[in-house]
Amino acid sequence: MSFDADLIIVGGGLSGLSAGITAVREGINVVLLERGEYSGAKNVSGGRMYIHSLLKLIPDALERAPLERPITKETYYIFCENNRKITFSFEERGKRNSYSVLRAKFDRWLASEAENLGLLISYSTNVYNAYREGGGITLETDKGSLRAPLVIDASGVTSVVFRSLGLRRFTADKWMLGVKEIVKADLQEGQEGEAITIVNAIKGVKGGGFIYTNKDTLSVGFTATFDSLPKGEVPAKDLVEAFRERMGIEGEVLEYSAHAIPYYGYSNLPPLYAKNVIAVGDAGGFLINDGFTIRGMDLAIGSGIIAGIAAKKILESKNYEDTEIYYKMLEESFILKHMKLAYNRFSVINSSLSLYPEILCNILSDMFTVSEERRTLVTDALIILREKGVSLGKVIDDLIKVML
Repeated sequence: MSFDADLIIVGGGLSGLSAGITAVREGINVVLLERGEYSGAKNVSGGRMYIHSLLKLIPDALERAPLERPITKETYYIFCENNRKITFSFEERGKRNSYSVLRAKFDRWLASEAENLGLLISYSTNVYNAYREGGGITLETDKGSLRAPLVIDASGVTSVVFRSLGLRRFTADKWMLGVKEIVKADLQEGQEGEAITIVNAIKGVKGGGFIYTNKDTLSVGFTATFDSLPKGEVPAKDLVEAFRERMGIEGEVLEYSAHAIPYYGYSNLPPLYAKNVIAVGDAGGFLINDGFTIRGMDLAIGSGIIAGIAAKKILESKNYEDTEIYYKMLEESFILKHMKLAYNRFSVINSSLSLYPEILCNILSDMFTVSEERRTLVTDALIILREKGVSLGKVIDDLIKVML
């Protein structure tokens, strides 16, 4: 059977474009299929990019890419019951490790970089089915069928290629709904940016909120696992609006978007490779939440770069079904190493997202309250843990997980 290209990439987000740029540089005959009218049209993200992967892909990106503000201040809001909250900040001026970004603008720029290198992108092309045929993969699209010996699935958490091949299924506790608004804001020009992480802002749902400062707007969003949405105090369609009101953010809403995002964690990752196919970015479940950083974009770019290099090796071997080299390269990279490192913290956050903040609020409330009776901090903590049904052993075990 003849093929239309050596490699087809499904999805024109960060991972797909990074794979495409790398593949073109490797001399591969590659086609990228993007369902949006342009790259970025269908993308939703929190809006913060750790730039180490981007600089590996495009070394002079800081001089040319449409980045918003360098993030140099981290602020946390932890809400508890009875109108209580904990807040703290850390600031490191001059740091250039991450930037706020607007994906519609950034992805469009990255696509133009890819096209200038020679990547062929077919926009407004929706892939709705995939199956194995004649030693390769046939993709059925609304513009006809395309065939290739190797396909990179960069179509997001719904991973249309892997799903069509029976390699994915929806699990409500492993996917999150992400909703975001871009809000007009009066911000001083030239100042460095801030990332605000908010925990337990909406009662009943497992997730959290974020606020990032752009040049003249705020990215305001909320994420929650699908299985917790029915338990929330507000309907899913009103999540971000309720969150914005609680945070006291006012201004013209310029953009609203909603999207499914992965929430697997290292030990629950779905299949990342199979005969003739490999998965990158959200399609691979690459997201890290370790309590300090919430990351997806650097993992998307990094996995795309690795996929492009792996594709060259697979195509040169002419054994298109043997794609394990991609996984081996992931294991040697920061991607799976960082996901594995973060998993203990991820598991504690996942199981105790509301428990420990409430315990800490109770302890702080007692410490800041003066009455005739006053207990030591240790005694007070042990009493509150007992009231919550939490053993000291569990606390120590979780603390070890967080520290390691």
